[in-house]
Amino acid sequence: MPTKNKILDLKGLKKIRKKFVTKKIILCHGVFDLLHVGHINYFKASKKHGDILVVSVTADKFVGKGPGRPAFSINNRLKFLHEIDCIDYLYLSNDLTSEKVIKNLKPNFYCKGKDYSNIKSKGDKNLKKEIDALKSTKGKFKIIKEISFSSSKFINENSLQNFNEECKNYIRLIRKKFSLNQIMQNFDNLKKKRVLVIGETIIDKYITTEAVGKSGKEPMLVVKPIKEIKFLGGSGYIANLCSSFVKEIKVISFLGKQNTEKKFVLESLNKNIKYNFLLKKNSPTITKLRYIDDYKKTKIIGVYDLNDNLISKKEETVFYNLLKKNIKNFDLIIVADYGHGMITENIRKLILKNKNKVFLNTQINSFNRGYHTVVKYKKINTLIINEGELRYELRDKHSKIPDLVKSLAKKISVTNIIVTRGKLGAVLVNCINNSVILCPAFNQNNVDTVGAGDTFFGICSLLLGSKVNGTISMLFGSLCASFSIDQQGKKTLINDKTVKKHLTHMFS
Repeated sequence: MPTKNKILDLKGLKKIRKKFVTKKIILCHGVFDLLHVGHINYFKASKKHGDILVVSVTADKFVGKGPGRPAFSINNRLKFLHEIDCIDYLYLSNDLTSEKVIKNLKPNFYCKGKDYSNIKSKGDKNLKKEIDALKSTKGKFKIIKEISFSSSKFINENSLQNFNEECKNYIRLIRKKFSLNQIMQNFDNLKKKRVLVIGETIIDKYITTEAVGKSGKEPMLVVKPIKEIKFLGGSGYIANLCSSFVKEIKVISFLGKQNTEKKFVLESLNKNIKYNFLLKKNSPTITKLRYIDDYKKTKIIGVYDLNDNLISKKEETVFYNLLKKNIKNFDLIIVADYGHGMITENIRKLILKNKNKVFLNTQINSFNRGYHTVVKYKKINTLIINEGELRYELRDKHSKIPDLVKSLAKKISVTNIIVTRGKLGAVLVNCINNSVILCPAFNQNNVDTVGAGDTFFGICSLLLGSKVNGTISMLFGSLCASFSIDQQGKKTLINDKTVKKHLTHMFS
């Protein structure tokens, strides 16, 4: 069998079936993060069922095995596997499942380790997709029961090495207090919740550029565009983020009558989200464009297209009536007030009639600095605010966070105040019993902080709104925020499956 170039692309994968018509082809698929003798046994036992062994390896960005995984990059994993003699071909899989590999390779047997012997395909949607694809190509599913041990278990037992000492201690604290089943139950309870998201819809756009140099005639930098990408942000992003965790979710928001981008917004929303998008006259849909230097991966300049005037009286009346009709049907109200004119005093008063289920984030930005204040919201359940915004609100540069929270709590009636502090983590203060929870930041690879606050806000609101322990709520708010900043823009949404995988690998 060939050994010089084992690694195939998709075209090469298709050719294998045609080339070896009379041979039995075996497929193995996985991450193969820490190779050990168990893997060798697995590959050798799999090959006994046929003639040609193809191993499909999951690319780094599709590995959902917890923080710090994979431990070895895809290039290193392929190099290791390349040296195993019984493997005839390798394929780098840029998908969550092996479905595409199966349909193109059409293996006679698809072999998995004995860990899968107790998993029913109905309970694992990804495995079900793979088995359905296998049936369509007339292949068979085999469980290999050779003696093995788990590289995931080994890595996870040492997984805390990926975090600093502060993060390690926080995770250890939770491990002592709660079992994996107890933590999982908290997330399962979210499936009973009905959630309403209110706030401005924002489109985050990125143009990656290459610096050409200084203009010949003017004192300005000249750049050449390389690529453009855009993502749904604001209330739309928060709704998407929460949608996989809850029973029912709806977003009520405004788009602009000009440059409405409605088609893009609707295509970007998850299918289970109900929505009402009203139109604001003389306004575009809020678009925040950022130019990125391709070499340094840093932002050069931001160009924000929006009209932050208040909505008209007519628009307010329609919005008010729509909100009044819907708001009573939900258990939890997440309000993302970016201060761009959508939430008027009358709308705010209506929201505050449901104070016990209101979770609020008010944002200070370059458009509303000095005008947008949190004390307009007199009675709410939970406020999430960053440290800079809190200090600006109270005109206090030096006081400690708990003291700042006490000062703010005298101005508004609130149960919880969470103060996010970037790389310093976050602080949760319960204003009823004065308890304080300090949570470290879990970000390992800070690429783009846009959306980190919205991610933390959305996850913490869901958990605290379901009366989940504050320590657990803060951990997963911080963890999910860290996942959102390791890439430019919000490319991959955190969902219930992702979170449960991380839970399993951190606490089992």
